[in-house]
Amino acid sequence: MMRLAAIRTAVLVMVALSACNKAPPLDNVCSYGPLPATSEVPAGQGGLVTQAATDAYFYAFDGAGKQVGSAHVNALLPLKPGEYQLKVNNSVHMGAVESATLTKCPTGGVLVNGSTDDYYHVFDDAGKELASAHIGAALSLFQGSYQIRLNNSSSAAQVQSGTTANLTTGTVNVDASTDEYYYVFDSAGSQLASSHLGKPLGLFAGMYTVKLNNSESKAEVGAETSNIPAGTLVLEGSTDEYYYVFNAAGTQLASSHLGRPLALFPGSYNVKLNNSTATTSVATSPITIGSGSITLQGSTDEYYYVFDHAGTQLASAHLGRPLSFLPGDYTAKLNHVSIPVRVEAGRANENQTGSLTVKSSASGYYSVFDSAGTQLASKELNQPVSLPAGEYLVKAGSNTRTVAVTAGQSSVVNL
Repeated sequence: MMRLAAIRTAVLVMVALSACNKAPPLDNVCSYGPLPATSEVPAGQGGLVTQAATDAYFYAFDGAGKQVGSAHVNALLPLKPGEYQLKVNNSVHMGAVESATLTKCPTGGVLVNGSTDDYYHVFDDAGKELASAHIGAALSLFQGSYQIRLNNSSSAAQVQSGTTANLTTGTVNVDASTDEYYYVFDSAGSQLASSHLGKPLGLFAGMYTVKLNNSESKAEVGAETSNIPAGTLVLEGSTDEYYYVFNAAGTQLASSHLGRPLALFPGSYNVKLNNSTATTSVATSPITIGSGSITLQGSTDEYYYVFDHAGTQLASAHLGRPLSFLPGDYTAKLNHVSIPVRVEAGRANENQTGSLTVKSSASGYYSVFDSAGTQLASKELNQPVSLPAGEYLVKAGSNTRTVAVTAGQSSVVNL
């Protein structure tokens, strides 16, 4: 019986010794060796070093996700025996610590090179952002696959321990003289980034669509700067109004105040001002288009209307307020009376109207007719109506009068 007990005790001791001397788990990143005698590590603990070429820190977490320590890369971190989740720039690797053992876990790195003042961002396979750095500055990461984004353009990076994955970028730039921005889109039509005209954007190599005031140009980005030429278009005018730019398909692209230029990629465009239209081609040289104005002056609180040669109404304004149009022939109407007007670039076309008032002690309305008997307007007695110069027929009740209206003067009919 004593001999059997001794055998059992020997077996238990061997099992215990075997457990104490258990080899660290196999790992293609971390290596294990004896702890140097000069290491300042508490008895029963081991040490862990994360090796990196950058100025970074690493962090150790236990199985419950609790941070148990941190240290500068290449510095020793004492830890109790066990398995730990290690993080460098939020990249993750599992490392084991044994008593009196030094665990070394080297990192690799990624470096994005370029000429712009941008930052790049590192994402894991699940799309979670881990870290970011300025172009030209390296980031240390544990071995693995990563997605690198620069202005939302993407490139894959395979990081290996002890080496740096170098990624090269190109740039896109749109140069024009206006205070505006251009926008970059990927092949799926998603907007990636924007920048002020004249300021380049860093991008990974690929094909992109660049938009400037919704005009479009393709850009192939490689290792060099892709400069996309643009021109400017301005519609000059003297009124406080806006002009609009459309593409050949009739889609509105942009608008601007008269006298303020718009930057556009070279191409053919339609310009509209109060619905008058002109077609123009934009190249890299500035394009200037002139406009003129129409004003119907009058003393009453009424509106005049402007029509094109086809009879389509283009715009309207209160008497005394000018309207700008592209050069051409137009018809202005006031109370259904037509006035032919010609618009010339840089010139103001003013037309003075007169007014007519039927005065009476009675109440009711009077009507105004042209020489053909067509009714033009009606107004309450004793209230004026504006009309272009000419002869008109006035009716109030059973009274009918012919009256001449003179430009700039008030005509009065007493009943």
